[in-house]
Amino acid sequence: MKTFITIFILALSTNAFAQDPQLFENDWYLQNVIIDGQDNFPPSNDDVPFITITFIQNNFFISTYVCDALEGTVIYTNSEFLVNGWSMTLGGCFGPFAQENTLFQGIYLDTFFVGNVDDPFNYNIIDESNSKTLVITSSSGDEAIYSNQLLSMNNFEISKFSIHPNPAQNELFITAQNTTENLKIKIFNIEGKLVSTQNITLPDQKAIDVSQLVSGIYFLNIEEENGNTTTKKFIKQ
Repeated sequence: MKTFITIFILALSTNAFAQDPQLFENDWYLQNVIIDGQDNFPPSNDDVPFITITFIQNNFFISTYVCDALEGTVIYTNSEFLVNGWSMTLGGCFGPFAQENTLFQGIYLDTFFVGNVDDPFNYNIIDESNSKTLVITSSSGDEAIYSNQLLSMNNFEISKFSIHPNPAQNELFITAQNTTENLKIKIFNIEGKLVSTQNITLPDQKAIDVSQLVSGIYFLNIEEENGNTTTKKFIKQ
């Protein structure tokens, strides 16, 4: 019995110290959910003005919501976490924005989180100049991207970017949905370390030199002149 108690306490201690403390020190606001490479921006209306995710350190608890709340206990391992069963309220979405909110709730809560209930999620925290970005990646490669700054969803959608090719070898190209001029480009490795900073001007220059990067997974941070940021994940071959 004493051996069991000792092992149990050691397991709890390991869980407590295997997490990045930044998870608990910041308010995380959802910016984007990427499913099968498709951007899904969260609603911003009177019923759902913003969406957050909360990690509570003391009892290994995670909580997020759209109309309904999704909660669970978490087991941490290095830069991963496994949710030990989800519980979800079943109130549904009502009001003039019910259709929009219900659609996004299905993508975010059901597809991204509950749909991967048996698999661990990887997380990375990117420390930028004026903000932090949290990227949660499912086992299927889908992503939920959060910021510790509450950004304007309207500006975020207008300034949507895409990158190609992905994976990339020597150059990575940026395509903007609207005409955008000066951009500050930062590249972070999988550990969140800044490895490259470049400035480009669209539409004149669209290529980013990635030839000097070693093979692996990276995060591309795009910062506009108005301070809005977008984060994209890419693979360097």
